[in-house]
Amino acid sequence: MRTYSDVIIVGAGASGLLCASILAQGIISKKYSSEVRIAILEKNNRIGKKLSATGNGRCNFTNLHMSTDCYYGNEEWLSPILQKVVPERIVQSFADFGVLHRQRDGYVYPHTNQAGTVVRALGEACGNGSIDIELDCFVEKVCKIGDCFEVVTNKGKTSCRMLVMATGSAAGRETGGDESGYEIIKRLGLHVSDIYAGLTGLCSRGKFWKRVAGTRIQGAFSLFVENELCGRETGEIQIVKDGVSGIPVFQLCRLAAAALGQGRRVCGEIDFVPILSDRELLQWEKEKGIQGLVPEKWLPILGGENICLRHFRFEVTGTFGLERAQVAAGGVDVEQIASDTMEAKEIPNLFVLGELLDVDGKCGGYNLHFAWATAILAAEEIERRLT
Repeated sequence: MRTYSDVIIVGAGASGLLCASILAQGIISKKYSSEVRIAILEKNNRIGKKLSATGNGRCNFTNLHMSTDCYYGNEEWLSPILQKVVPERIVQSFADFGVLHRQRDGYVYPHTNQAGTVVRALGEACGNGSIDIELDCFVEKVCKIGDCFEVVTNKGKTSCRMLVMATGSAAGRETGGDESGYEIIKRLGLHVSDIYAGLTGLCSRGKFWKRVAGTRIQGAFSLFVENELCGRETGEIQIVKDGVSGIPVFQLCRLAAAALGQGRRVCGEIDFVPILSDRELLQWEKEKGIQGLVPEKWLPILGGENICLRHFRFEVTGTFGLERAQVAAGGVDVEQIASDTMEAKEIPNLFVLGELLDVDGKCGGYNLHFAWATAILAAEEIERRLT
């Protein structure tokens, strides 16, 4: 490991790899001196481990329908970022790295339909720019000493002038998610808000769940906190042995997790047939029964308990946890970060990217878009300082 680098990027996930790839282009084009040293420190045994699994391996890497409504977080802080780094810019950036895209209803994927294509392209860009990549390198501690950062790892000490924190969040343990990035950030003096599971399923008590597990409902899912409606999403609701899953549930999971963390009562509600009006549903039930409206396993549950198909309500007791979550809600308070550069306002030359920040998006490529956007803004500022 080199004892000194101009830039150290902690984490070879989405934001870290893109940031490094952009900086590598500056070396190749001789925008700055070839003596500039840039390193990535990655705790896993390969780059892009979580990125390789995103979107069930297909990598929905942005969405053409982009707005702050697709995110949870500080809208005033986020808005200029989304205005500056639009989806078309992300698409063009990846085209420059050799990744052709395809899109369906605004959802953008690599043409190959494989996340590995994106990881490979970014890895090759880093290699072409002579970026040092240290794998199986876990950062244990970071200290600010004068104008430099001292970075202590399991492989020894190193230091740098500019430090980019791109470790990702605590979500997805199997792909390397943990709290290490938050701990480093806190020791450097930044505030980190409570961390909750996002984009995962919700647990509920009740023996009947096992009886209907494995069924899928083309319906609507609503979330209530203290009997107040917080959101409603339509789509395929998946039933498991201890609760509900599926994209409609994922979209509202963050709200449920935060409310449960505050000790508030949370309920979910399933509308089995949102495509029918109340009048149409009542007439259908009267004339034809409910057999053609719900999966067969549900008939004894709904018929026996005489529950309306429009309002099947149950108490939410928890989430599937960070282990199974696709993203983590919470993180570094964005008020501490300059939205145009991703630099910590009170700690010069410290940049914080992607999932570490207290911004999380809904399903549909929004979280990756935010990761790319923060990487681009940070890389542009770092390039300015290297030239």
